[in-house]
Amino acid sequence: MEVLYITKTSPLSDGGGGEKRAREVTKRLAARGHEVTILCGKTDAGLPTRTRHNGCTIRHVTCIPDALFRFPAFSFFATRYLFALLSIPALVGRLQSDQPDVIVENMTPYPTLTVLFANLMGIPIVAVQHEFYDRSCYKTYGPVTATIQLTVQNFLRIFRYTAIIVPTTYVKAELAAYGVAEHRITVVPNGIEWERYQRDADSDKTTLVTVGRLSKRKGQAEVLRAFAAVRADHADASLEVLGDGPARERLERLADDLGVGDAVTFHGYVDEEEKITRLNRASVFVFGSTQEGFGLVLLEAMAAGVPVVARRLPVYVDFFTDGRNGHLVDEPVVSNLARAVGDLLADESKRDTIGDRNRRDAADYDWNRTAEETAAVVESIETQVRV
Repeated sequence: MEVLYITKTSPLSDGGGGEKRAREVTKRLAARGHEVTILCGKTDAGLPTRTRHNGCTIRHVTCIPDALFRFPAFSFFATRYLFALLSIPALVGRLQSDQPDVIVENMTPYPTLTVLFANLMGIPIVAVQHEFYDRSCYKTYGPVTATIQLTVQNFLRIFRYTAIIVPTTYVKAELAAYGVAEHRITVVPNGIEWERYQRDADSDKTTLVTVGRLSKRKGQAEVLRAFAAVRADHADASLEVLGDGPARERLERLADDLGVGDAVTFHGYVDEEEKITRLNRASVFVFGSTQEGFGLVLLEAMAAGVPVVARRLPVYVDFFTDGRNGHLVDEPVVSNLARAVGDLLADESKRDTIGDRNRRDAADYDWNRTAEETAAVVESIETQVRV
């Protein structure tokens, strides 16, 4: 099949779970013999207009001049907001010159206008929708982003998507209640490269790790406040913060104001290899995110054999059990995070038991499984079209 894959972020750029899923799935679809073209935003300076990567053809859409990538926060949002409009000429040209058999759109976090052209030209389109949004997103995002998300989420029930793929049963249930035809929704969970995670025999006994883009949504401020409370009873504890983002300077100042700046290391962006190495050595993974589509970093920490302490979110229910894999906490989040982390730091045997359990549970999730189940949806469309 000829597959046109739409995603705002280049597979050659960094990204979160949605971007990683796009990268892992497209290369496996290509390995299955499909002709995959990725139409995406130019999300880093210097990326070529056209290139080949992992068996796929990549077409980058320029959204801002390269000079503006000197401003990370601006370029991050501008490339993603503008892609929906600036990609239209390239999209229409592609559809007219070489009509694909199916379009797959990776919605991170909201759709483009691709569905309008797909419906107009009678091309099957599959949406990969990572999250469900309600009005609570105004507390998590700025008013502009939240309004866009709530508005364009209506695309899923207004326009005809041939199929919709979601990562969790929770998102499926919410979309069905929202008015999206349930028979079109298929749950395909995210995956991990499980074999790359292996508990380090010399793992640190008092090192906490958190991973994620440094932003209000990810809740690192609550993690820092909880860590300050943990240090009252565990003076040798340290916290490694993996990730970069617009909130970095504010969070660094907060760590100093809390008196724990000397025990917190802000590593900034780290590549996959370093992230895995640090998770393999961690004693506890702590996560304060207020909204997730799946929670891939929890699964990665589990694969490394690390107990997890996180804010309770409904999307974790498919792969995480409170008490079995660590602890999910409710409000007041800061004190409850601190209490749960402190209990784990004080009990090495409990950490080891949970860690062993986490390794076994995470082994059920693999990118090959994600790609195969995605391919099953895409290839079933080809069968329906032929009939």
